[in-house]
Amino acid sequence: MVTDVLDPRHDAEPAYWTALRERAGLRADWSWEVLRTQAWAARTPQPITVLRDGDEPRGVVCAAWVTGRTRRYRFASATARRGLLGGLDVRGPGASSQPGWWFADAGDDGGVTRLLEAYVPAIRAELGRGFRGMLLRQVGETGLDAVGGRFRLVRRTEDIAVLDVSAFGSRDDWMHSLARKRKQNLRKIFRTFDADPSVEVRCVPGKEADPVAIAEVLRHNERKHHDVPIVPLPHFTGYLTELLRQPDVTVIEYRDTATGRLLAVATLLDHPELPIARHWGALGPEAGGRPNLYFHFYGEAVSWAIAHGRSSVVFGKKMTEMKATLGARLVPQYAAAVPVC
Repeated sequence: MVTDVLDPRHDAEPAYWTALRERAGLRADWSWEVLRTQAWAARTPQPITVLRDGDEPRGVVCAAWVTGRTRRYRFASATARRGLLGGLDVRGPGASSQPGWWFADAGDDGGVTRLLEAYVPAIRAELGRGFRGMLLRQVGETGLDAVGGRFRLVRRTEDIAVLDVSAFGSRDDWMHSLARKRKQNLRKIFRTFDADPSVEVRCVPGKEADPVAIAEVLRHNERKHHDVPIVPLPHFTGYLTELLRQPDVTVIEYRDTATGRLLAVATLLDHPELPIARHWGALGPEAGGRPNLYFHFYGEAVSWAIAHGRSSVVFGKKMTEMKATLGARLVPQYAAAVPVC
């Protein structure tokens, strides 16, 4: 087995990358251009590791190399230097609702065994003995036995909300499947929106959207969330520019019809089976925003998924109880801290 440990900041896109993404079903946030831009704006080096059997990629892992030098307002060093004590945060490069790994022979545990048996020795050879531990995010229930064991800490994290839409022929079908109180609330929201000429909704390819305006709206939303140990960095315009130009990105925009100002925005990362609602941001009422646009967006996302023949949409973490009232099923996810000897 051949291992390529790549730094998107410095390494060119591998010749096999497009074929690997297609085979693994990796969404727009795995585009090499997007990975490169994100890596340059990150706190930590973000090695992409590909395991190959000859010329055939058999697995890929995205991780962040975290050491005692990692700081919120300090950009990543030039390389993941050997000799430093640290650990790897194995995570998806963009959407936190998906694992940061894929293996062709994943098995019943979602690839966790392959990750521990093939990836860990390969990345240890690259990082040296300073590599002392690993945090695996988005481990599913089928992978729990693989990460269990002495000196390993496994904890359930926030569930992932997945809305199945294959049974519906329209937004109304979805709405009528909900509990009476939620259905009545949505009906009122949709009716109010339809009667309000001051707000326009558009569903457009990402390349037609303005990344500067989107970054401004997303930062309004980010200021509300300071409930995690390391607060995420704000979205950089350069990253959004690269992400939005990918052909499998769709944007849902809400605009003030009088001024053209962007009031709220969502992005959808398409996938043949499981697209992801990646971003959501909206101006608050004090900034000229409108109430209940988030609930209206759910209806737009359902309509989009049905029109494109998608069976489900991932709506990520946070506010899971509310998402369950909108018909989403909650998929348990776990994080595992694994020491490396």
